[in-house]
Amino acid sequence: MQKIGSVLAGLALAVASPLLADEARTLRLADGVEMAYVERGAGDPSLVFVHCANCRKEIWRETLDAFAATHRVVAMDLAGHGSSGANRERFTIDSLGADVAALVEHLKLPRVILVGNSLGGPVSLEAAKRLGPSRVLAVVAVDTLHNVELVWPEEDWRRRLDAYRKDFRPACNELMLALVPKKSPPAVRERIDRETCENDPRAAISLFETFRTYNQAAAMRAAGVPVWAINSTSFIPTNADVNRKHGVSFEAILMEDVGHYPHIERPEEFQRHLRRVIDAVATPAAAASPRK
Repeated sequence: MQKIGSVLAGLALAVASPLLADEARTLRLADGVEMAYVERGAGDPSLVFVHCANCRKEIWRETLDAFAATHRVVAMDLAGHGSSGANRERFTIDSLGADVAALVEHLKLPRVILVGNSLGGPVSLEAAKRLGPSRVLAVVAVDTLHNVELVWPEEDWRRRLDAYRKDFRPACNELMLALVPKKSPPAVRERIDRETCENDPRAAISLFETFRTYNQAAAMRAAGVPVWAINSTSFIPTNADVNRKHGVSFEAILMEDVGHYPHIERPEEFQRHLRRVIDAVATPAAAASPRK
């Protein structure tokens, strides 16, 4: 059965839509950086997908395919990633959030749900802070914002930063693949290896330097919007009680035996959870209990 499952997962990855480069557009941001993005579909609310650090918009391919029939869907390459420009002096979570907000403004999206994987979670909070709760229905954190009071241990952060500075690409590959369970189908690991770590090393290092001092709790308070998490149980425990101290509201859906990229590892299950969140925040009276 496990072998059959691996084959089916590989086929699913193979038949997903082609790489998104052919449909990409660009937005020139205020500082001159060119942001590559894709936009499809129609339907309210719009779904804006923000990728992880060292990733690119293609990481959302299956999710875009699944939701474009019912929603306007948008995904971008953050500055310094993928096909977007890296001609910026400093890269910070705050500036990336401003970029996402600028894209929402440019596209004139009236109501949005911001969906962010890993780094994309804090970036989405920064975007929500700028766009306001009248426009942002919710931030959906995908294996991120587990406990906004946690601080990255300095020794581990320093070790990874030094590895990035020494030789970015192999250090990046090691980190990204460490977040995929070893029992995952080979096609999943190959996909993560193929679609990550092609970002600008200078931009990656500049951004990584800011991670440990970024205040997630303050960002959640400033965003002022509901936060839902679709989180893995594999790495960091999700502490809803802590997060609720800092946000308008926080609810979590937990996925077991999955790694850092649930939208790729178990796309149908992830999409089912995301639909449930969309229904809850778009029509709050219809919301069921969020807990597992």
